[in-house]
Amino acid sequence: MINTNPFLDQKRPVYEDIKIDTAFRKISPRSIGFHVWRIQQDHVETLPKEQYGTFYDECAYVIYAASLTGTTCDKSTISREIKTPGAAIERNIHFWLGANIPAERSKSAAYKIIELDLHLDHKTTQFRESQGNEGIRFLSYFKDDGILVHSGSDASSTPTDPRLYQISGTAPQRCVQQKTISWQCFNSGQVMILQTASIVFVWIGRSTGSVERIFGIRMGERLKQQHAIAELAIVDDGYEQSMSIARKEVWNGYLNLAKRFVKPMPLTPTVAERLLKLYHCDTVNGVFRVELVKTGALEQADLYGRDSIYIVDYFPQAIWIWIGRSSHKQNRAEAMRHVRGYVIKKGYPAGTPVARVIDGLEPAEFVSLFPAWTSADINGNTVKGLSEKFDALTLIQRPRMAAKIQLMDDGSGDMTVYQIGIDEVKEIPNKYAKTFYSGNCYAVHYEVACSTENANGSLPNSIRNVVYLWCGLNAPPEHRTIGEAFLAEMCEHLKKNVVQVRIAEGMEPPHFLQIFKGSLIVLNAQDPSLEQAGAVVNIRQYPTSFVLKVVGNATYTCKAVQVSSKTLYYPEDCYILKAPDNEVWIWCGQYSTGDSREMAKSIAGQLGEYSLVMEGNETDEFFNSVGEKFLKQLKKTTTAGNIITPAVQTNVAQTWDRAVIGLYRCQLLEDGKPTLRQIFGFSQQDLRPDSIFLLDAGSIVYVWIGEQTVVEERAQCWELARQLIATHPVQRDTAMPIAAVRQGEEPITFVGFFDSWDRKRFESCVLYENLRSEIEYPNGVGAGGRLPGAPIPVPRSSVRSDDGSGDDFDRYQKYPLDMLRGDAANLPASVNPTRKEIHLTHDDFVTVFSMTYHEFEELPKWKQVELKKQKKLF
Repeated sequence: MINTNPFLDQKRPVYEDIKIDTAFRKISPRSIGFHVWRIQQDHVETLPKEQYGTFYDECAYVIYAASLTGTTCDKSTISREIKTPGAAIERNIHFWLGANIPAERSKSAAYKIIELDLHLDHKTTQFRESQGNEGIRFLSYFKDDGILVHSGSDASSTPTDPRLYQISGTAPQRCVQQKTISWQCFNSGQVMILQTASIVFVWIGRSTGSVERIFGIRMGERLKQQHAIAELAIVDDGYEQSMSIARKEVWNGYLNLAKRFVKPMPLTPTVAERLLKLYHCDTVNGVFRVELVKTGALEQADLYGRDSIYIVDYFPQAIWIWIGRSSHKQNRAEAMRHVRGYVIKKGYPAGTPVARVIDGLEPAEFVSLFPAWTSADINGNTVKGLSEKFDALTLIQRPRMAAKIQLMDDGSGDMTVYQIGIDEVKEIPNKYAKTFYSGNCYAVHYEVACSTENANGSLPNSIRNVVYLWCGLNAPPEHRTIGEAFLAEMCEHLKKNVVQVRIAEGMEPPHFLQIFKGSLIVLNAQDPSLEQAGAVVNIRQYPTSFVLKVVGNATYTCKAVQVSSKTLYYPEDCYILKAPDNEVWIWCGQYSTGDSREMAKSIAGQLGEYSLVMEGNETDEFFNSVGEKFLKQLKKTTTAGNIITPAVQTNVAQTWDRAVIGLYRCQLLEDGKPTLRQIFGFSQQDLRPDSIFLLDAGSIVYVWIGEQTVVEERAQCWELARQLIATHPVQRDTAMPIAAVRQGEEPITFVGFFDSWDRKRFESCVLYENLRSEIEYPNGVGAGGRLPGAPIPVPRSSVRSDDGSGDDFDRYQKYPLDMLRGDAANLPASVNPTRKEIHLTHDDFVTVFSMTYHEFEELPKWKQVELKKQKKLF
């Protein structure tokens, strides 16, 4: 039991006495729109739209974002009244606190959101945002132009120049003014902006990616235009001496190059495993108490009671306080104060994100913490989902529905199946291609049906081929490795218009089942005719007898899996039995559906002629054929309270919920470790050619690979997807399907997750190199203020350690000359003592050796060693 009462020194607001600020009264509860107010001492100041996204670090702001439920909102949203009866509005209140805000302003913001929440009848979700720790929803409001944070409390509190800004974060980036202009603010993982009276310098850290670099240049142009500064200059980390004499003179006036000190990109600290914790809350004798009731995976049913209060702790991601819909309004008003008290009592950092949610108004970020969620409105009415049946052919021109059911065509294209062996990969004849064994791996090459062409002859899919790798539960690891190599080789052979998908037995996606027309048979062992370990199975002969359970009732959900004789049989199911006398029977439970029976017939037809019997109407011929053992087992089908889960997984797909589909951008850090950052309210505009993105669609994870991504990132794409699955708050099968999609080759099952898709959009996407050339060579000529011939480091996602195999000078981490000349025992682990020179910056290298690195590399090895000894770098 934890008591939380951190604000005993504050005068608590009396709920009945709250007066709503005049600025808030202008907002209609039935309107959608986006509004920003700055907190003053006794009132709020309404900000004009042109100031949205600009903040001061000594101020507090209230942001109100309202949109129709299921849609997103941002700073460009136009306010309008919603007059449609029954239309549901999602209302979100954020209060943002600057890093240097005085305590009184912080308290004023907390009171002001209570006023706005009261005006909106407490039907809002509230978020506390602190500078540098903003949540993904808040950041999504400013994706187009990013966030600009100035020092001080208003435009008059800080001189216009000089100023130093640091670019940080992703999706979107933040441009934050530093308190001092010093080399101590620099590290190789940042973009910096030095704003002077005559020049805006954009300094590019060597470990930054192109997204940060583009944002830095755009922000530099914005500051240049805003303050009517004459010139914009781009400066590369380690190449400062390559600036023109005039620019260097200005730069040295603020940051003396003789005292240059740039720290390496800071390593991201290892985050402890995130663990969900659920606390029940109540107030006893005026003291708010919380009691731990559950740790680990949560269910919606755990939030029990319409007047209950719970805290969901998912530190460090967020702390949520959930208020039952019948809870007293005073509890709603004080919820944020209580959850802040919890954060303080637990000793969490002050910037830990906290949010208040109301029962029936839960936002997507909260819902995503639960494996299944039945939505209900504020009155408790269940929101019904779609009950429409989908015909695969009708989905071809409807990408959104294609994404929902994960079908890219009707499965009528050509299919080739290969069985993976240790010594060979063998094509399986079509007659036997629909039977898999769980002890093996199979590669399936499918050519998308040409019948899906539009009237103009172009495919709605950007792909022509899908290659699947199916791995049985009992398949040796060597088979999987060989299969993965075979898929990579096949994709290389096909060149373009191909999607690669890896799946495990029991997790087959709908399109995979569709290409087998719902007639896939999975037998649970290697065929007894297997001649030797690792050889290709002879599948022309089925086992003597077996029982198949029919899973699913449509061609895109159906397959038949072998079950053991100890598996319970249920009256909702259909089973196919191959008897020892070679007779084939279909046994249909009394509650089985007509669709299930039809699918069972389709599968049984592969085994030969069959007979169908219904539960309760079995014939003597049936029992004589299948034996007494089956009869005894059959009698146990309705045994109450004795459910046995089959050892073989039979799920094929999960429910699709647009609210919890997530897009993540991947970045490789300095140590080569990947990090994933979620983008809220995503659109196609968030996909960039120089990055890798993961689309988590619940039942499948898509890896989208931009055509400009570096080789190091591409090599890790499968591992990135597995990392996302393993670290998701909802426990999921790590063997779920993963698909690799290349830019420009997206299937409709991918693009359907985006509200709109423009196939030509990437043609106009601005790349860093092009943007830089436009600035440095506006007329196509000139050195752009740099010394002629000075190299330009390319963007990169990671900085490498020395393995002695590369000569890409700029890809290595850089350290000060004095450190490299010092005691070898004090050198970072990434530095090879015999190759210290590659860890010099370009400027330091030229100063020490009087030549460039590439000129140095052309010298004989003995000469290189001699020079390094002379310069104390060996």
